[in-house]
Amino acid sequence: MKLSTKFSLFNALSRVAILLLLVGVLPLVMSRLALVSTDHRLAQKKEKVLRLIRRNGISAFIEGGQSSYGSYNLLKEEFISLEAIPPGPRIDVIEDSKRAVEDEIVAYRVLSYSFPLGGKYYLLEIGRSTGSIGETERNFRHYALYILLVAVALTTLADLAFFRYLLEPFYTIIRQRLKNGHHPAAFNFAPIATSTDDFRYLDESLREMMTTIQASFTKERTFIADASHELLTPLAALQYRFDNMLVDESLSDENQLRVVDSQRTVHRLRTIIKSLLMISKIENDQFARTETVSLAELVAEVSEEVQDRLAVLDLTLKQEIHPDFVVTNCNRGLLFTLLFNLVGNAIKYNRQGGLIYLMGRPAPAGAGYVLEVRDTGLGIAKDQLPRLFHRFDKGATTTDPDSYGLGLSIARTIADLHGIGIEVNSIEGLGTSFLLTFPPPTEGQ
Repeated sequence: MKLSTKFSLFNALSRVAILLLLVGVLPLVMSRLALVSTDHRLAQKKEKVLRLIRRNGISAFIEGGQSSYGSYNLLKEEFISLEAIPPGPRIDVIEDSKRAVEDEIVAYRVLSYSFPLGGKYYLLEIGRSTGSIGETERNFRHYALYILLVAVALTTLADLAFFRYLLEPFYTIIRQRLKNGHHPAAFNFAPIATSTDDFRYLDESLREMMTTIQASFTKERTFIADASHELLTPLAALQYRFDNMLVDESLSDENQLRVVDSQRTVHRLRTIIKSLLMISKIENDQFARTETVSLAELVAEVSEEVQDRLAVLDLTLKQEIHPDFVVTNCNRGLLFTLLFNLVGNAIKYNRQGGLIYLMGRPAPAGAGYVLEVRDTGLGIAKDQLPRLFHRFDKGATTTDPDSYGLGLSIARTIADLHGIGIEVNSIEGLGTSFLLTFPPPTEGQ
């Protein structure tokens, strides 16, 4: 799981936990807030009534011989009452109380306040029904819940966007420095723009490491080229001398056989050196990949090249490339070598009168193109498959002295260079199938 995904998931889960906690506490908090709000409203109304009394006198509420005043609103949600009471202790409380209103018992939150005026004592009561308080509480709760949900969503999105912005230099380092750095020579040493010290330090470390690796690769490439030249030159001289010795008529038959064996050894050494040099050049990305190749044409070319070898073993090669597939940004010579080596193996390890199939088809789900090289030969033991592409590992399937165990290694190296997947399936005694999966062309090609 990506770091940004983990971070976003953690943030989301933590916010959900906080939200659940708040939802559990919210009713209590909202109930208290509604109660406090109601008490504050009752106190405000009390002050308003007292101002009216001070300004207009008690007669504004109690007229003539009346001793009290009472008023309810239409829905009985609020009431106000004022009455004369005997002298006694001062009253100033807010409490819950039930009142009978038109044969109906209604629960109220009541503010009671007593005060003297004109030598008399009066009791002022202002009430609000608890039902209307509950409605206010529910409204508070809904508004608070909506605000919390919106806040959680907005902060989660903001965190995700910020974290992606924060990690963008990290992803750029992965793409440019690690994922797409197939070869030191193609490494981009331009610093990655970032304001994060950790990412800057990582980028600098990778650039320093790649500088060292590039220097090592340069030395290795120079050594391989020099060593190959130095080795091939004396081998060519030996080959020339052996050829001259065979022309000598005074050479005995026994010595001629020894010279021929020596020529085979020289040829074997030259072949091995050339193969290793090719692998090294491929791994060092020394082959240009600027060509466009039709697989149908390439298969036809390889088929034409092996006709003589097919005739010797009475083999039949069948081609079915439908539809054709065009490989872009490739090296035609290397692709020819790849396919030629696989077909060569299919010929070498086939049975007399056997078959070889070259079949091309689109890969499932538009994932490129699959070219299959299948034979009806000896097959490969299951325990040999994991090391089939190892260098100099001929396995137990052949005792051919001309096999050096490098053909499949070269094929794998060429496939890796071109981003071609290579898979082998084999049933011992029935045959072997190599599947080459070519990636789909990129946009603009």
